[in-house]
Amino acid sequence: MPGFRNRLAIRLATLLTLALAPLGLIGIYSEYESWRAEQEATEAALVARTVDSVSGSYALLESAMASARRLAADMAAREDLDDPECSAYLADRIDASGLFGFAGFVEASGVIRCSTVDEIIDVSDHPGFIDALSDPGAHFTYQSSGTIGRRAVVLANWPVFDEDVLLGFMSVSVSRDQLDMISVSQNGGSQETATVLLNHRGAPLSRAELPDGPALLPPPEVLEMLMQAPQARLHGENKEGEERVFTMAELTPGRLFVLGSRDPGQLPVDDGLPFWRLGFPVLMWVASIAVVLLAVHYLVVRHLRQINSQLRSFALGHRDTFRRLPEEAPRELREIDSTFNKMALLIRRDEVEREDALQEKSTLLKEVHHRVKNNLQLIASILNLQGRRVSDPAARAILQGVQGRVRSLATIHRSFYEQKLTPETDATAFFETILTETLSIARSGAGDLTVETHFDPVVISPDKIIPAALLFAEALTNALKHAAPSARGEPALLQVTCRNHGGEIELRVRNSVAPQEGDSAAEGLGQELMTAFALQIHADLEMGRVHDDQGHGWETRLRLAQPQGARPDASAGKPGRAL
Repeated sequence: MPGFRNRLAIRLATLLTLALAPLGLIGIYSEYESWRAEQEATEAALVARTVDSVSGSYALLESAMASARRLAADMAAREDLDDPECSAYLADRIDASGLFGFAGFVEASGVIRCSTVDEIIDVSDHPGFIDALSDPGAHFTYQSSGTIGRRAVVLANWPVFDEDVLLGFMSVSVSRDQLDMISVSQNGGSQETATVLLNHRGAPLSRAELPDGPALLPPPEVLEMLMQAPQARLHGENKEGEERVFTMAELTPGRLFVLGSRDPGQLPVDDGLPFWRLGFPVLMWVASIAVVLLAVHYLVVRHLRQINSQLRSFALGHRDTFRRLPEEAPRELREIDSTFNKMALLIRRDEVEREDALQEKSTLLKEVHHRVKNNLQLIASILNLQGRRVSDPAARAILQGVQGRVRSLATIHRSFYEQKLTPETDATAFFETILTETLSIARSGAGDLTVETHFDPVVISPDKIIPAALLFAEALTNALKHAAPSARGEPALLQVTCRNHGGEIELRVRNSVAPQEGDSAAEGLGQELMTAFALQIHADLEMGRVHDDQGHGWETRLRLAQPQGARPDASAGKPGRAL
């Protein structure tokens, strides 16, 4: 996934998304505000219909409260409430209005002496009166049938004070039947859409005793929440568990409320903000991203892929003519393509020149090695002729030793021009060639000899291969010179191994010796030459007698560091063989 995120098209799409984010948020916010305005308008219309449905009842109750307020001022000035003139005054006022059925002054003790009825009424134990004393203010209460006037009424109560002392309440009644008649006439009397007037304590003032009255109200806790936040709509259940949509409006602050109760099926379904309304900002973003991706692919990416393909092909060694970008490609990319083609042309020309020069140098170097080999063979032949003329055995042995070393050098140089020498050339080929040449010379004058070999693929740097090969040749010459049958009568044994121990090369030459033979193998010119060669290539050289399960022997062991990171061409060691 990190590689996917690093693509040019993805990065441009991300940057464009960030650039369009403010516009998208503005678009989403605008759609949300539009939806919310529609919701608020719908709720306002619903509240307005609820208020309109009780406009007549509301006007009647407010008229009753206004009459109670005016009569309360008169009651505060009267001293004798038992005077029949008080009741007559109230009766005249009520008759003149033609709207109200009762008026009376409720004293603070709960006794009504001055009223439009010819009797004294005691409401001291009525729950509505007790609540009014605890919170003396203008309010509406519902009185069931038999309390005042022998019929159900709604009382508009206005408090009467003498300075800060509560004298009582001036009450004016409106017939419940009259209120319900007005309400039913406006909402059709259907339970699908019904309204209820409520006082400040949430008690119903209309439809209270009708069969559907309680079913219109929500649970008390829901009703209290609606009264605390009027002008609101709430979807919930009524007292009978039916789904209803409740609408609360405050008609008179803190005094009179109207509750609308509607069947949810009669209202538009409100599923919240419809996500399709957010489609335009999202569609704008998707279209912008699509345009960017197509433009980047058509104008940039496809041409960059062609350039990248040519670069990869060039890096893998293909030097064919590359296809140029079309003319409709952007100028900047065509300039890059032109620069690459010029660079590839120059590199290809330099490589051809370098290969020609390298081939010429390799040819010259092989010719040098070939001529050196021929000269060394000529010297070896001269030494051979000279040795035949010498009669002294010691002098002849010296000449034969020099002749062997010259032939070893000739063998090494022949290997140089016959094989391609590289920093990762397997050096075991040189060792095997030297071993074969040395054994071919030694076979002519030696007895039975068993040769066991094992060569692992090893790499020796070109500057160390000649000293290592000369050291190996001296070790072979020395081993063949002193090889002797074992005490058990077995033929002389020569073991040659080349091991690759990771970063170290171990070259080992071992020959069997007679048990009584001394350390003569460690003396002479050969030992000095091997020591000098080992010092020249910074290698560890060990020589000495050994005694193991194969008997007595003489062993020469060379340890040399392999070049770092070297990988020999061969992949497996060559198993031992017996000659």
